[in-house]
Amino acid sequence: MCYQPLAQPVILSDLDPEDNTVRIISDNADLRGNQTALFNGNVRITHRDTLLAAPTARFSRGEQRIFADGGIEYYDSSLKVSASSFVADTNDNNAAISDAHYQFIDQAGRGYAERLQASPQQIRLDQALFTTCPTHDDSWALHASDIRINEGEGWGSASNAVFRIKDIPVLYLPYLTFPVNEQRKTGLLLPKIGSSQLLGLDVELPYYLNLADNYDMTVTPRYMSKRGTQLKSEFRYLTEEHQGILQLEYLGTDKDKPDNFGSRYLGHLSHRSDFTTNWRGYIDFTDVSDDAYLTELGSDYTNQSDTQLYREATLAYYGDTIDSTIRLQGFEILGNFSDAYKALPEVQLSSAEPLQLLSPLQFVWQASYAHFRNDNALISSANRLHLEPTLRLPFVTPALEFSAEASMLYTYYQQDGNLAAAEVDETVDRTLPKIRLYSRLNLEREYDWFGEPALQTFEPQIQYLYIPYRQQNNIGLYDTTRLQDDYYGLFRQNRFSGIDRINEANQLTVGWTTRFYDNVDNELFRFSLGQIFFLEDPVEMADNLTGNQTATDSVLAAEMIWHWYRKWVFSAAAQYDTDGQQLLKSNASLDYRGSENTLLQLNHRYSRAVSGLEIQQLGVLGTVPLAKNWQLVASYYRDVTNRRMIDANFGVQYESCCWAVRLVARRYIIANLDTNIDNALQFGELDSGLSLQFVLKGFGDKAGFGVSDMLSNGIFGYRRPYLLTN
Repeated sequence: MCYQPLAQPVILSDLDPEDNTVRIISDNADLRGNQTALFNGNVRITHRDTLLAAPTARFSRGEQRIFADGGIEYYDSSLKVSASSFVADTNDNNAAISDAHYQFIDQAGRGYAERLQASPQQIRLDQALFTTCPTHDDSWALHASDIRINEGEGWGSASNAVFRIKDIPVLYLPYLTFPVNEQRKTGLLLPKIGSSQLLGLDVELPYYLNLADNYDMTVTPRYMSKRGTQLKSEFRYLTEEHQGILQLEYLGTDKDKPDNFGSRYLGHLSHRSDFTTNWRGYIDFTDVSDDAYLTELGSDYTNQSDTQLYREATLAYYGDTIDSTIRLQGFEILGNFSDAYKALPEVQLSSAEPLQLLSPLQFVWQASYAHFRNDNALISSANRLHLEPTLRLPFVTPALEFSAEASMLYTYYQQDGNLAAAEVDETVDRTLPKIRLYSRLNLEREYDWFGEPALQTFEPQIQYLYIPYRQQNNIGLYDTTRLQDDYYGLFRQNRFSGIDRINEANQLTVGWTTRFYDNVDNELFRFSLGQIFFLEDPVEMADNLTGNQTATDSVLAAEMIWHWYRKWVFSAAAQYDTDGQQLLKSNASLDYRGSENTLLQLNHRYSRAVSGLEIQQLGVLGTVPLAKNWQLVASYYRDVTNRRMIDANFGVQYESCCWAVRLVARRYIIANLDTNIDNALQFGELDSGLSLQFVLKGFGDKAGFGVSDMLSNGIFGYRRPYLLTN
């Protein structure tokens, strides 16, 4: 059984810490003059907030001392002790106890000491053992010649300390400090140990600095036998208006690189400011020394498979009538790929609330200005101004939703660079009207779900969208790409992100969703099906810069999720091109979740075109308890198209109430950003790694050591189906 704080003896609740009177109760008493008293049989001594129980005791009035032996029990507000003898000075309110077995009451911690000295300020242990494991379980223990625990401050110190695991010495430290509750304390954290073919032996030894109540820092030397010694740091801060994290990583010399390669570094800043209820600011910035930094060295704030770094600085104002945002935005592209455009700056304005004209007619508007720059592109810079006023006629009831919208989209471009080679114009005016009619019904009925009362809903929806065709090849692509046509994407008003391309539309989108709920409103089943029908064949939209940016697919999209039997969930989605009669994308997963520590997922995903390639992958992930406190987690992902493994992980974890250890083995394809995705999938090199994590609970941070943490981190990457309510 794990440690639980001891309940204080009932009698202690009646004691007064300010009462200096010594009260003694016993079966027999022998008074010797006015100075000494001897007590025998069921002796109970109370003084302030302490209680002593012993077979015999002696009280010296002149010395104001209490002596007891023969097997004593001692209690105060924070400590319970069983010992052979006891001496207390009532004037100074301290006690010395010999051969002491102690247990803290309000926090984890117990042990043994040849001599224990207790005072209101400190507990001192000589030739002592300390552990947070439950009684009769010494899975780990700290043995020291001297341990001091400061009362109320939540930390202790030890001299000549030896860590023992199952009575085996594993580490000696001449001096250390350690936390004994949730309060933060400057000092060493437990190391992280691993190995891989890329890095060799990988050891991290974090040192935590508790600088103030609202900011702290962790400095971590990292030794990699094949690379060298890296220094990592993380600074966190929190005030009433600001919060953020600043991370810096630096490797002076990489032994695996040429001498003239230079130093390697990573910098990351994530900052948020809430200046007032209306004004907010945000910064997200990451920079690396070279494109291969993440794939070779890794980082806590990015994934090894990331191909770009996002950078943003935003200042936003949310008012009663106008919302506005000014943003600096850019992407650092990693690897042998074309650079992306930076928005320096982008300003957005929009109406905060619809303006009521003739009820229920509403007027809303949005406007934006952006300056784009990319010195390595044919179009080196561009200015874009966009205005979009809209008249809206809404009608919303619980059973019916209807809206009619008419918009005018005006966009002006001013472009600079090698315009002849890019085949674009220096200035472009584009004006497009847009009409949208949308309606949705919400129908429901009571239903029998396999013998249980249930509620079924049926939600048909229909949208008509009209946008005339405009030739747009004379406009560059700055922040625009084709969006995915999932079920909800069918009802978008533009099938592109950004506004550099606006698709022609004279189309009808029809879709419906049905759901089943049990009698406590848990969603048991959901199915959605929809399709775009073109009332007039759209013109193929070709692009001179990036090839075909088509938006003419008549896509049939479906999504389903089914809690089909107790703890089993099946989910699936598909997108089918009815004109080309081919499957575009699909994914499916079967999940079993028996408990927090027992689950299985089998998943499959397919895409006809990812960077021009067909992708088909099959994966399985599961976790199961092996025995009491033992957990097994494994995952395997396979590229079906190229018939090879992509990623495999195997982890085993032991977790008790006072300590935990995790061993994870991994083998995966190393991302090579200098080659294309086809070569990476077919010929990419594999790397193997092994990592070991160890935690002494109640003796430092234990975050990230639950099974759910292990599944949701970047290694195993488990995700529950997201369409179904729990």
